[in-house]
Amino acid sequence: RSYNDLTQYPVFPWILADYDSEDIDLNDPSVYRDLSKPMGAQGETRAAQFRERYEALESNYFNEDEPPPFHYGTHYSCAAYVLYYLMRLEPFSRLALTLQGGRFDVADRLFHNIGASWRSASTENLQDVRELIPEFFYLPDFLLNKNMFDFGTTQLGKTVHDVTLPRWAKGDPERFVRIHRQALESDYVSKNLHFWVDLVFGYKQRGKEAVAALNTFVHVTYEGQVDLDTIEDPIQRESTIAQIQNFGQTPSRLERKPFPQRNVVVALKEKSIDFNAVNCLAPLTPPFCVVGAPHRVYLKVAMWDTCRVGMAGQVDSSVGDMCLVKGQLVGVGRTCSLILPAKKYYRYGGPNNGVSVHVAVGGYKENRVLSIHDGMHRAPISVLKPSLNGHWLVSGCMDSTVRVWKYDGKNMHLRATLCGHDNGKITCIDISTTFGTVVTGGADGNVLVWDLRTLSFMRKLRLPTPEVDEETAAVSVSINHKNGNIMTLVGSQICLFDINGNLVAKQQPDDEFTSKHRPSCAVATDCPEWMENGIVAITGHVNGDLRLWSINHDDHLLVMRHLMPDKVHSCPITALRVMGDNQNTLLVGDKSGKMSVCKTLSLDALNPQELSVILHELRTGCVSGEMKYTDRSKVNAADNARGLIGLMTGTE
Repeated sequence: RSYNDLTQYPVFPWILADYDSEDIDLNDPSVYRDLSKPMGAQGETRAAQFRERYEALESNYFNEDEPPPFHYGTHYSCAAYVLYYLMRLEPFSRLALTLQGGRFDVADRLFHNIGASWRSASTENLQDVRELIPEFFYLPDFLLNKNMFDFGTTQLGKTVHDVTLPRWAKGDPERFVRIHRQALESDYVSKNLHFWVDLVFGYKQRGKEAVAALNTFVHVTYEGQVDLDTIEDPIQRESTIAQIQNFGQTPSRLERKPFPQRNVVVALKEKSIDFNAVNCLAPLTPPFCVVGAPHRVYLKVAMWDTCRVGMAGQVDSSVGDMCLVKGQLVGVGRTCSLILPAKKYYRYGGPNNGVSVHVAVGGYKENRVLSIHDGMHRAPISVLKPSLNGHWLVSGCMDSTVRVWKYDGKNMHLRATLCGHDNGKITCIDISTTFGTVVTGGADGNVLVWDLRTLSFMRKLRLPTPEVDEETAAVSVSINHKNGNIMTLVGSQICLFDINGNLVAKQQPDDEFTSKHRPSCAVATDCPEWMENGIVAITGHVNGDLRLWSINHDDHLLVMRHLMPDKVHSCPITALRVMGDNQNTLLVGDKSGKMSVCKTLSLDALNPQELSVILHELRTGCVSGEMKYTDRSKVNAADNARGLIGLMTGTE
């Protein structure tokens, strides 16, 4: 399946069956759809009607040249259904208009209510057996009519605008998508999803097993059932092509035997912890949370060192960037930026308005100049940021311009000059090649988002900050490389935006926070926002504090989850970097040149008293005061009121 083909768009199942309750308990099996049955068999009355249809068609099927019998004359996935769901977003809006001859369909037939769509596909409409699309699990924007299209009025007099959400979503599309994603990742779905895979991609897709499962469709929707080259009648040929394109295509069959059930690994035993299970849970644990007990955060300083690379000519000893190379902590000075894959670093800020490339790791070769690139700007460079793969370089200048470069290992090739900041220097930059995004912050307090593919302006983030003055310059910007979320630190306020510029959460500092404990730098983690306990941002402060932040989704606030108890740094933090495949290592550098490595403790590294507390919490569902802000009222299957620590891991 492909996002590039509406007729073969990726298909996802309806997961939930409860769209009417005020709250939803994802531990209750009754809130889920029966994944062992197709949408046409969700109710016995409905199933009997489709079974009767098949038997009637079968009784009249005598000639193999005739179409074989089927249960459903429509399909669970087709171009029209994709446009039905995505009609509020371009380019799907334009395509939906084209499909309907230049106007949107009748308002009552448009996608306007999730609960109504579920009832139509599961019980009420025999012509509707549609499933879902992936956007239901990651993209809240498709539920909002941000483009202000006129979809008309229903027969009941209701204007179709944004999609009506289930009551348990509290009117918040982000909350709906988050809970829907948690439902997809729940134990119940993990134990039953293989049944649905058998229906759509597996052995119940065709043949006797499909007939028994009430899972057969019109024959032309199946791969290999129609040879267009053998159809000589042009009218019949065009008709067959139109039917294939418009009425759905069944995915390729991947397996002819039952798919295995997904394992649900549980680390908590009756009186102990299964540390073998803990190892399986590590990749699924939110950043900086204890594996097996994601409601807990334990960080410990593992090592520290002093920055010595790239310090020549620097007026202070501030650390600018860091990395770990074979367990060795490598740091560079304030006007330097590391190229991680090549073990090199850029140095900028000199009078020649350019950069030089140096060796970062290599014994006696450290600091050796490899190349010099002068005249990259008309004024001194104020900030520099390479991409993670080292192929792209974005430079910010004292004259408020931004330039994008392609680096081939020898030469710098200018790709674009970006102008958008009003006055003053560029203060911070981040780049994500995964999402094709560049984010820049300036002394003017503005944070702008640019498209790396088209090298053009995308949007200005609307920051909830007071009037700009010298205290409200952008300090840090950082991109989450898993979902494209953007963290900003402007003045003393931390904000988190999604990739489309919507404010996800903000932190409102108090007087003490803005003065004595003011943040001096910040970095985003790669935590998915649906992991409610995950650390999404880390801030370093002028007094050396390190604070880890999670999201309170109910209030859309960033709330401090953890304050590092082991205080190694006593002066302003100047650099932060998150490392590790599981995002469990934090590198910290300060103004004095001191660097430290902080690592998340695992369960086997905790002392007996700490383990005892965690075991009690997980058994009783009672958590300590530090988690009181979290909405644990029946919405989180990954870390619910039972203290569930059994997350999913796939089987081969």
